[in-house]
Amino acid sequence: FLSESLRIARDTSMALEQTKEERKLTSPSLAQTHMQGPLAVNGSGKALTRAELEEVKKDLEKIKAEFGLEEPVRSFMGEEDTSWIFGGPPDYSLTNYLYLKERTHVHKPGSLEQIVENLVKTWEMERSHKADCRQHQSVDQERFAISANGGKVFNNSEANKVGNYNVLLNACPADLWDSEKSTWEDSHHKFREAFAAFPWEVLQVYSGPPKVAFTWRHWGTFTGTYEENKGKGEKVEMFGFGTAVVNDKLQLCDVEIFYNAEEFISVLRGQKTVDEVNADWNSGATCPFAAMVAKK
Repeated sequence: FLSESLRIARDTSMALEQTKEERKLTSPSLAQTHMQGPLAVNGSGKALTRAELEEVKKDLEKIKAEFGLEEPVRSFMGEEDTSWIFGGPPDYSLTNYLYLKERTHVHKPGSLEQIVENLVKTWEMERSHKADCRQHQSVDQERFAISANGGKVFNNSEANKVGNYNVLLNACPADLWDSEKSTWEDSHHKFREAFAAFPWEVLQVYSGPPKVAFTWRHWGTFTGTYEENKGKGEKVEMFGFGTAVVNDKLQLCDVEIFYNAEEFISVLRGQKTVDEVNADWNSGATCPFAAMVAKK
């Protein structure tokens, strides 16, 4: 009887360890805390595997070495005692890989464009991954305010509570996006399965501090689903304009963003195609990475 009990205990322990290992391999990593769509349309709708992610990381290091590329800098990711929403600092390997391959502008090191781009990326990282907004060092804690398309102006704690999506989509009609009924978790879940990554870049900067004016591009390959509409692998893009007042520490104080949210959502819902939107933009005119490859 004792021998049988030991065998059962051993088998149960092995099964639990196997389940734990399987969960580790299939559960989202810190590179997939928000965007969990597949890397390519594969019919499964599931996020890329850990093995696929490791291959992406190898490819990232390869193109950096081969073409002399550098990843964006998101500051304040190594601060001690940070309260991380997902248990640790995010891994931006996948996002950075697609950013380096698909961006339309390569800004000079130390340029105003690069500084603004890294500041906004740092802000996005802190808003999306640091639970306590008092630990967000990219913003002026007392002065920070943000609005989009003339919608509600959110202060620091309000913006952190509802999340970036609800802030940036606040001015949309309720049938398109009802920010009054959408929580932080709800808003992120909406987009979670649509993209594997959702890179962002600065296009041009028109004025320097203290009031910075800039144009930007946000894009993702629609490999997953949005409101049960399945993507076909099309590249969905947003373009917009923004202004950001910064203090002498280059912390964000007052941010206003303008873009066509309706077109973006309509493509994800399958109501419009990518060819029917962004008529006044032409991001596909040049691709710096493709040009680098062609020279090889």
